[in-house]
Amino acid sequence: RCGMEAIWLAAAAAVAWGAADYLGGASRGRTPVLVVVAVSELLGLGLLVPVLAARGAPLPASPRLLLAVVAGAGVTIELGLIYLALSRGEGFITAAVGALGAAAATAIGLVTGDPLNAVVAVGLACALVGGGVSAWTSNGGSRGGGPLQSAALCAGAASGVAVMLISFRAAGQVDPYWATAVEHASTAVCAVLLEFAIFRRRVNGHWLSPEWLPRPRQLPGLALVALAGVAGDLAYAGASRHGALSVVSAVSSLYPVATIALG
Repeated sequence: RCGMEAIWLAAAAAVAWGAADYLGGASRGRTPVLVVVAVSELLGLGLLVPVLAARGAPLPASPRLLLAVVAGAGVTIELGLIYLALSRGEGFITAAVGALGAAAATAIGLVTGDPLNAVVAVGLACALVGGGVSAWTSNGGSRGGGPLQSAALCAGAASGVAVMLISFRAAGQVDPYWATAVEHASTAVCAVLLEFAIFRRRVNGHWLSPEWLPRPRQLPGLALVALAGVAGDLAYAGASRHGALSVVSAVSSLYPVATIALG
């Protein structure tokens, strides 16, 4: 079952995630994408610390909370592969990621017992197609690599989306606030490691470069990214506690609509 509360929370997650994507792009400047991700996730974690302290709830002992770490890794894989695709001039990958990632999560929800009738089926199809179409961009042709590499990038990034939607839902059912905090910490750590390991070469014999760090004028924008990201994660976690994975994943996949509206 999936009540209207879950649907509205999933829609709120889509709006917040879409806003975070837009604000992240607007605040990025020349800073590498994964550095922006790491900084905004750490800022979001900082916003959560006083909330966790005020709640006074200890860290749950449930092993399912560790799935929030997996969710953070999924987010980083998704963003890293999309960044690589965009660097090759393959902006179209965003459409496939939005559609395939949510479709995979929705399919798993249906296979594991989510209810399905004709109205729900039509609604899921509209949400998945709408999310994919609204995510479509065209930045020109590929600069090499061929269709097989493009397909591999698309499949890998979509898998990251699906992993995030599924694993974060499971973690959020334990405690949405702690799950969001763990997911943000995991994404930040994974983003830094991936940035250093894959996407950056040595600059004058040094791993660190001042050009990679956000400028002070970027911090207010990144703080807004963090706030929107935290709000989206909490809304999705809340929706997951009250609704079916198939419906919650499909509705939350409409986040590109919010990005377009802000643009």
